[in-house]
Amino acid sequence: MRYVKILSVIFILAIAGASVSCTAQEAAKQDVVETEVAAPEAVAPEVAAPEASKYDFSDSSHWNLTVSAWEHLAEKDFEGVDAYARKCIELYEEKALIESRDMKAFLRFGHEDESAMVNDVATSHYIIGEALMRQAKGDEAIKEFNYVIENYPYAQCWDPKGWFWKVAEVSTKNIEKINKAKETVN
Repeated sequence: MRYVKILSVIFILAIAGASVSCTAQEAAKQDVVETEVAAPEAVAPEVAAPEASKYDFSDSSHWNLTVSAWEHLAEKDFEGVDAYARKCIELYEEKALIESRDMKAFLRFGHEDESAMVNDVATSHYIIGEALMRQAKGDEAIKEFNYVIENYPYAQCWDPKGWFWKVAEVSTKNIEKINKAKETVN
């Protein structure tokens, strides 16, 4: 079942033209990076939750909720993105924040799934930010991306092309894009 879900995500992301800023070679070279990060008080950005009844939460694993959020992002169903990503956050954030605060480095290549809950919750916040960015809600997107950077500095997300990418790093790049776009307008 997980294999089928992965293939459908690969297909959907390929159609949507999704990409990240990491190459397979870079991902393969990833090793433990020792860095101390202060654990700030976590306060997630507030966004009203969509009507949940029209979405299927029968498989409420953090993995499935995150995959479903990606699928809805590819379809530009921003309400669906919000429903699935926020459900993941609602169910798993408390434990993910505790685990994330204990992380002092990125996990070695091949061990990324050992922090799957942290990765999926951080990715859910990232997906919300990405959806907000696509809706030209830059300030709200920046809040979401900053939340990832501050609370999940070592989270990684699987790319269907075959590697993990660093969620906080790509969040930082998205903030830079938003700020650059603001400068262009002004």
